[in-house]
Amino acid sequence: MDEPIKILIIEDNKPYTKSLQRMIEMSEHMEHIVSFSSAESFADSLKSTSFNEVDVILLDLQLPGKNGFQLIPTLKKEIPDSNILVLTQNDDYRATLEAIRMGVSGYILKDSGIAALRSAIQDVHEGGCVIDAQLSKIVLKTLSAGGDALEDNVLSPREREVLELMAAGYVKKEVADRLSLSYRTVAQYTESIYKKLQVPNIAAAVATAIRKGII
Repeated sequence: MDEPIKILIIEDNKPYTKSLQRMIEMSEHMEHIVSFSSAESFADSLKSTSFNEVDVILLDLQLPGKNGFQLIPTLKKEIPDSNILVLTQNDDYRATLEAIRMGVSGYILKDSGIAALRSAIQDVHEGGCVIDAQLSKIVLKTLSAGGDALEDNVLSPREREVLELMAAGYVKKEVADRLSLSYRTVAQYTESIYKKLQVPNIAAAVATAIRKGII
């Protein structure tokens, strides 16, 4: 039997935290580990607790005191094997985009349904990129026409195809199927994309490509 996805929540809204906990408890193959209401309370817990078993972190950017954006480097350092999924509001798109460029695995709107949240957690756990469709429209409209220009040929046509499918939410296996490529070939393309865009993961690659007008 597969191990459950172990989830840590950092969110200051108590009713919303409870709804997330209920959703996890009702979901097969998911396990709630612990919740924190602030960056400070999480930092204090590190003095006595290790969270290396955590697979996915649900992170609110708008925390009291030290915000979620400032917490990302600590999370990346202390729990390097976990994937961070940002919980955001419609007006958080600029901070959200920057958070993705720092290496989080994606973002989803707080008013998303249970099925969407479950799917997002599963996708980031499997190495996918989660970009909420509603928020992506705002990001694309605001940023695709601006940002720093890159040479048109920074990515090859095939790399651009792979990146566009990743931006649409497909994981590597699905991209391989759609492009009639092997999984290994798609993995090689994504590594090349990371290197060319100087980013740590596919979510960051998508965010950088949007900002620079590549896709």
